[in-house]
Amino acid sequence: MAKWNIRLRKAREDMELSLSQAVKLLYECHKVNLSKSHLAKIERAETDCTVTKFRGLCDIYSVDPRWILDLKE
Repeated sequence: MAKWNIRLRKAREDMELSLSQAVKLLYECHKVNLSKSHLAKIERAETDCTVTKFRGLCDIYSVDPRWILDLKE
């Protein structure tokens, strides 16, 4: 089973977004401030991710949060 942070990174990479592009888009679309170093730490599971940030990231990556969390329907 893939860990959620690995799936989150894969979703970003599938959208061909750099860390900088992802945090810029997150702010533009959801007014959520996140530094690229913090996003990198989230993707490496070195820090937690708030629900607001998680939902925003899923939205800009166009992925279902259930897929990121590996939840069955």
